[in-house]
Amino acid sequence: MTNKDFESVIPTAILTAYPRTLTDIPYAKEVFNVLNKDKIPSNLIVDKLAVELEARYKLISKLLEESNINQILELASGYSTRGLDLTVRNDQMSYVELDLPQVGDKKIEILKTFTTIPKNLHVISGNALNKEDVDKCEQYFDEESQIAIANEGLLRYLNFDEKKHVATNIRNLLSKHGGLWITCDATPRKFIANQDANLPDFNKSLSKISDRNNASWRFSNIGHVKEFFDEIGFAIESVHPLSEVKEELTSPKTLDLNARQVDDLLKDAIVVVMKVKER
Repeated sequence: MTNKDFESVIPTAILTAYPRTLTDIPYAKEVFNVLNKDKIPSNLIVDKLAVELEARYKLISKLLEESNINQILELASGYSTRGLDLTVRNDQMSYVELDLPQVGDKKIEILKTFTTIPKNLHVISGNALNKEDVDKCEQYFDEESQIAIANEGLLRYLNFDEKKHVATNIRNLLSKHGGLWITCDATPRKFIANQDANLPDFNKSLSKISDRNNASWRFSNIGHVKEFFDEIGFAIESVHPLSEVKEELTSPKTLDLNARQVDDLLKDAIVVVMKVKER
């Protein structure tokens, strides 16, 4: 598997950058202002997506902070600013982001336009499916301390064999260090149907942008999620609905959405916390 096989996913990193500007996520506007100089196509602008993106960002960040783990690896981080925010607020944290070179290199350029990149934030070029790329992130971690691994929107663009490659690479890393895997990418297939109902053109536009927006690559239900990751060597510690952080969201007010509309946009979306099973 080469990086070229996954180039059609790259525009999705831009797709998520605009809706974050409708939230109070730190640095989101600064990043988008630079990206937008490249004239982002109008079909990548989806306002209501902000509710889901804000919720999953804030819930994953909350779970990371509650873990008290100061070594974090974010896979396929795109133009998310979580790493910048957490390392600015905590100089004892080591935060590593891994993404394809076309995204990672661009991100470094963008960050340099409005800030000094913290010494404890490392943006690495690589592919989460390649063990060598995931393993090279270890150089920034203390081998005696635990690691938390996070990702948003990576696995949905991978078939099940590719999902297994990523999960195996994560398992190998956590087997050595201990720690957690926190991801929203185990959300069952019914959430896509929910997306289609509330954002009717979103998945259609996404399929035109990326040949990897394949509905058959989604998990059938939470039982399928547990079975899939159990076979690879993970135990699910907890499952959190995105609605858990509903009261912390700012985008609904920006978009003038009522409580029912917010519930509809978040329905069936989850974040899963996993650990490597004890042998």
